[in-house]
Amino acid sequence: MRRIAFLVLFVAATLTTWAQQQKKTWSVIPHIGVSVATLTGAGMNIAIADNNELELKPHARLGFTGGADVMYQATDRVGISAGLAYIQGGCNYKDIDINENVWHDHYLRADYVVVPILIHSYVAQGFSINAGLSPSFRVRGKYHAGLQSYDHDADGHKTNIREDEIDMDVKDGLRKFSLSIPIGISYEYENVVLDARYNVGVLNISNQGLSSRSNILEVSVGYKLNL
Repeated sequence: MRRIAFLVLFVAATLTTWAQQQKKTWSVIPHIGVSVATLTGAGMNIAIADNNELELKPHARLGFTGGADVMYQATDRVGISAGLAYIQGGCNYKDIDINENVWHDHYLRADYVVVPILIHSYVAQGFSINAGLSPSFRVRGKYHAGLQSYDHDADGHKTNIREDEIDMDVKDGLRKFSLSIPIGISYEYENVVLDARYNVGVLNISNQGLSSRSNILEVSVGYKLNL
């Protein structure tokens, strides 16, 4: 009988503390982290010898993300949040060395202010699965490439090295408004919140006739301040 009573109390305590805060309460979660971004359809062609071209495919670009979310704990199992954050997106391109010409430090940077609106479904104590919508507003666009040309001496060593670069503001070539679907997970322990979410781009980010969507993985750490 005592074992049954203890089991009932244990289950009741577990259900009571399933969510990290009481229902119908508010909290603010400032957070900071890293972004890993890439762009679909953002390949580039570079002219090489004999009227041929080399295609450069986009690769992941590491950046920064930070902001704050306001969360409402609607029930023991469901929370709703809306936030404001800054996120660095875009993509990198692989360094190449062709015909005594080097392309390096080659990237497209696209930064946004995002407004993620998420539903948090708690499936275990401190652990939730999250999904929603994330409108975003473009604040910066930059294309950069370092260029190096050189000759070879009789021994095959590089000589007459010349450095140049392309540095362009391409903000006007990116749409002011974009939209993504964030899907992720988070874990909370003693008010520390670890969050990982993948933002799947829905709208084309370019207004120059290119079909390109932004996909960004965010990993952040935050601290929940209960109000």
